[in-house]
Amino acid sequence: MSLELNQIASQVKAMGRSLSGQTVQRDEAKQHMQELLHRFSTAYIDLANRIVRAEEVQKKQRFDWTGAAPTTEALAETHSLPAKPERVTVIASDGSQILPDHHAITIYYLINVGCIIYQHGSNRKPETFSPKPILCYDPEDTLDEQGRIIALSEVNVKRDLAEFEVLVTLAPAYTRSANESVVVLADGPLSLRIIDLPFRRQQECQNQHIQMFNQLRESGALMAGYIDRPHSNFVVSLMHLASLQFEAINEANMRQNPFRHLTDLDLFDFLGPGERSAIFIMKTKGVEKYEQTGHGIHFFYLNVSQSRSRPNIARVEVPAWLVANLELVDTLHTTLVRQARLTGGYPYVLARAHELAIISNEEREAVEMMLAVEMRRNGLIPNLSPKQYNKNLLNAPEYFKF
Repeated sequence: MSLELNQIASQVKAMGRSLSGQTVQRDEAKQHMQELLHRFSTAYIDLANRIVRAEEVQKKQRFDWTGAAPTTEALAETHSLPAKPERVTVIASDGSQILPDHHAITIYYLINVGCIIYQHGSNRKPETFSPKPILCYDPEDTLDEQGRIIALSEVNVKRDLAEFEVLVTLAPAYTRSANESVVVLADGPLSLRIIDLPFRRQQECQNQHIQMFNQLRESGALMAGYIDRPHSNFVVSLMHLASLQFEAINEANMRQNPFRHLTDLDLFDFLGPGERSAIFIMKTKGVEKYEQTGHGIHFFYLNVSQSRSRPNIARVEVPAWLVANLELVDTLHTTLVRQARLTGGYPYVLARAHELAIISNEEREAVEMMLAVEMRRNGLIPNLSPKQYNKNLLNAPEYFKF
């Protein structure tokens, strides 16, 4: 054992005492924040003016204000679990990847996507769909303009696009053949995280993503992104603005946020089993083009738990066109709760899609072995870096040798 546990024992005790003290402070701040939520529950114009002022302040500092804006629903209002439709089809996809590594025998990456279709009320077994894995090895795919390995964020974006491509491929067939609603689910936020990509790639990837949104909207499918145990503070940021006098919304006061240690989960812990919060508009960098094309990102918080004493609150992201029809929101609301209760807290289709997509350690080793064989067949010598070779020896003494 390399970690001397006795040397951190006193620090762990201090940490425990600190966490206890933080709980008291968090409870006091949370109570204040929830009071603000009720006080400004229908103060739509006042809050809109505060957001405009905050955005002006941030733009002077070349930043964008990140937070939430109200829609037409009272901020503190809760929405009970609607009656569930007899039949509804749910399609979900998830992906995993082997990331490029300059310590590996060669530079490549692999993306694998799994998909499942669950038809509530049909008495049919769930269907699975696994598209062909994507193996990228050409320098044009694996290296950037400076000849360095592409950023891991670009691989993640390609994986996200591959996940949506499966949904776009399958959804129309089910919306045409079924008389019930079709819900397509993504694991995580709806918008792409493109900020770490080169500017040209940002535009290309976002345009491709939005085109997929267009196809899903045209297919008639309901679309949502599901974020389990989110750590976001979009509504907390809005409550910070509400706590300030209008004239006091300036750079200095916006930096001194008394709620900075809280998240939206703290704010909405009053949601009962099956209840959702009001719907909010997401205000953050990178969603402008979604707004311009009718796919502005909205969200609500949803308690999928059956137990009042143990809430399980997720953030659900939906496009603007879905929010425009509250009947569709109700269908999505009840479908997500129904799915989560199949597994005890997380949508069944997302859990199964993850199982289909995950690449195990044994499968990673098999890919490396196949690659090593092909390299030797073509007169190449597959060698791990000395660093990786020694790591493999430490972690798995029986690790195969090339």
